[in-house]
Amino acid sequence: MERLAHVRPPRRQRKGLQTPNPEVRQRLLEAGLELINEGGYNALRIEDIASRAGLSVGTFYLYFEGKSDLFVSLVQDYTRRLRDRLMSAGGRTPTSRLARSLDAYLDFVLENEQAFLHFVRTSGAMQTNMGPLSTWALNSHAGDLEPAMREAVETGTVRRMDPALTSQAIIGLTQHLVVFWLEHKDAYTRAAFKEFLLNFIGYGIAGRTGPDGPG
Repeated sequence: MERLAHVRPPRRQRKGLQTPNPEVRQRLLEAGLELINEGGYNALRIEDIASRAGLSVGTFYLYFEGKSDLFVSLVQDYTRRLRDRLMSAGGRTPTSRLARSLDAYLDFVLENEQAFLHFVRTSGAMQTNMGPLSTWALNSHAGDLEPAMREAVETGTVRRMDPALTSQAIIGLTQHLVVFWLEHKDAYTRAAFKEFLLNFIGYGIAGRTGPDGPG
């Protein structure tokens, strides 16, 4: 996977600590995440982050430029952990890997439901040195999926389509529909939602529904 450390808000002015304390940084990140889950990004205040972490505002600014800098770091960490989970999902064929990856995706999202919703809703408007934060995150996941799609095209497992566009379509569709599902879980069970999405993707890429056999 590509390294993530270069993603940051576009106008970083302060130099970071030469020897930062990972424990202090993690306390600030956890405090920020708790407050985002409680009130959303717009209600986030640096004074509250520092207080929740048991630190001073001055200490906060030794580690982050502001709340947007902290938010980008939170999304980076979330994206890295989700990518690790998806990459370890396994499966013998490209489409069975999709099925297992979707299960891994849903497991991770449900474990971090409020964070996922806040990150998706806010990251589209969050600019970084690499463009909108949401675009960076989607590109990261699509880049991980693209080799499997390329293999599937080359082996004739799926239709002959551009692997990069196919990967972008699958990731974008999945994220959008997962947000919709989380907001309507009373109407769709996880099993029904998973079946619909796999059938929809399966028909689009292979002309048939569902994964191609057990994973």
